Amino acid sequence: MTGPGGRGGRRSGRDVPARGRATAGAPADGKVAPERTDAAEPGSLAETTSPAGRKGTGERKSAGRAGAADRVGEKSPRTPEQQRSAAERARKVRERRAAERAAREDGADSDTGTAGAGGNRPAARPARPSAETARYRRRRIVAGLVAAAVLLVVLAAAGWWALGRFGPSVSEVRVTGNRAVTTADVRAAADVEPGTPLASVDTAGVQARVSGIPGVATVEVGRSWPDALTVAVTERTPVAVVDAPGVRRLVDATGLAYRSAPPEVPRLPLLTLPRVTPDDSATLAAVGLLTALPVPVRDQVETVVTGPGGTTLELTLTEGRRVLWGRWSPTDTQASETARKAAILGPLLSREGSVYDVSSPSLPTVRR
Repeated sequence: MTGPGGRGGRRSGRDVPARGRATAGAPADGKVAPERTDAAEPGSLAETTSPAGRKGTGERKSAGRAGAADRVGEKSPRTPEQQRSAAERARKVRERRAAERAAREDGADSDTGTAGAGGNRPAARPARPSAETARYRRRRIVAGLVAAAVLLVVLAAAGWWALGRFGPSVSEVRVTGNRAVTTADVRAAADVEPGTPLASVDTAGVQARVSGIPGVATVEVGRSWPDALTVAVTERTPVAVVDAPGVRRLVDATGLAYRSAPPEVPRLPLLTLPRVTPDDSATLAAVGLLTALPVPVRDQVETVVTGPGGTTLELTLTEGRRVLWGRWSPTDTQASETARKAAILGPLLSREGSVYDVSSPSLPTVRR
């Protein structure tokens, strides 16, 4: 039969203090008083003096000391605040560990490029560079391109300067496209000194000088390496002649009387106008209609004169025939009307008559 101290002769940590407080005269050091057993009544002298009693008393003292040691090692109970704080820390730890596991799993999926049992998930795309990084890269590219362009310009300028100082010299001025204008006149106008480095030739100056030759409409000047300067000439084409004081001059399609007519020039219509200049409206209308006429019809024209009042044009043809051309005006509408009249006049001349009126292209007439 166990004593009141508890099962197995040991008291729990909570029962011992309560009993110590409830028992009068209990020692202050916490030692437990000897328990009574069924073999001896409480307070009997035999219990305390017999060897068996002393042995039981020693065992109970040892048990009491063990219980006191247990009470010293036991932690004090937690308050509700501490319990909540501990639960919160535990929850955060669990969440952190779960996030770490998820991150490790995502990293493994990115490395292998697959996920799940099928293994069909594509590899994760690399992270895009930030906007600041992209701007920095663009600036570096632009700066590199600008630096390369500047370097190329400098190298080209240095190379051209070297060619102009030490490059091959001009040994030939090659003239092409000229018929009436002589090659000697073109070379004289070009005025390129022999031995001049080809790279240092002023091609714009050569072009301006050659363009001043009468009969030259346009000029193109180039370099043919290693030592030739090319001058391509386009001559003016005469469409009429005009009588000037003491000489007859050729007139081109722009109304410019540019040079004296040579004796061997083919027969051309004579412009009998108050004045013949490139800025005169009547002159431009006259050369315009002559240019629009078919060649067989143009070869029959002898003169172009102004009609009564000076606002119309008339053509004098071979065999004494006349063409009433009508009003003239240097406008786009008049140019289209000129083309219509020129197309009508050819078939109209196949009819017998002396006056052919095409002033109204929609209603041409022939009079005898």
